[in-house]
Amino acid sequence: MDQQALTYSEIKALCTGDERIKEKLMLENDVKELRVLAAEHRNTVFEMEDRVARFPEQEQRLTAILNDLHTDREALRKLPIDPERKLPVFKITIGETECTDRKEAAKALEDAVLAIKYADTPVKVGSFQGFDLTVTVNSNMMGGGMSACLKGAASHTTKLIESFAHNLNRLEAALYNIDGRIERTQADLAKLRLDHEEAKKIVAEPFPQQEELDSKEERLKVLTDELNQAAIEAKKNAPKREKTCYFERAKMKRDAARLAKKSRTPKEKPKSKDKKQGIE
Repeated sequence: MDQQALTYSEIKALCTGDERIKEKLMLENDVKELRVLAAEHRNTVFEMEDRVARFPEQEQRLTAILNDLHTDREALRKLPIDPERKLPVFKITIGETECTDRKEAAKALEDAVLAIKYADTPVKVGSFQGFDLTVTVNSNMMGGGMSACLKGAASHTTKLIESFAHNLNRLEAALYNIDGRIERTQADLAKLRLDHEEAKKIVAEPFPQQEELDSKEERLKVLTDELNQAAIEAKKNAPKREKTCYFERAKMKRDAARLAKKSRTPKEKPKSKDKKQGIE
């Protein structure tokens, strides 16, 4: 038998003036909130554990990209510089033809791109400043448009537009902005390492309110057991309830109906007239 088996009036009588009831309700609320916080902490720990597990691969990938970018930057630094533009002297190879004139180069690049027959497949069309140049014509399913990739130790990509004279500028920007890309990659690597250290700290730290949760759960268990036992005793000692007038009236009606049924006798059948009886 538990407390839930008691009637409402018995529970009400039991709870009246019992401070343990108030304490139990407060503990139930506190424990509920603490359990939510503990669950959130566990979820955060799981997330940080995943981050720690992925860290070696991510660090290795970013470090490799950074090393490749440094290699490509050294290759670019060896190119002859145009004193007017302060950039490497323009040179592009389309197919087997080397172009140093930008107008001719734009036309040759356009012809090479228009000759591509297959979508979503990188096609090598030449080289730019010693970096292999591939172009991909994207299908509508892949978003459409065109993209170019310059491959050295690292890959340098850019989107292409309809103006191939401007596309030459885009190829240059993809390569010559390498310093900015190195800085961004260094920042990404530094953030990755910082996040890794923070993740390790979170994984190593227990739930800060675990002791409070354990203590309140134990007290709540004790209180629940005490109140359940008190409820059992209260039901055992509860006085027998007197029947109300409603039940008495119902009983009287039932008794009256029963007596009326017993006193009822079968009706006498009327005597049949003798067919042979005549009038004297």
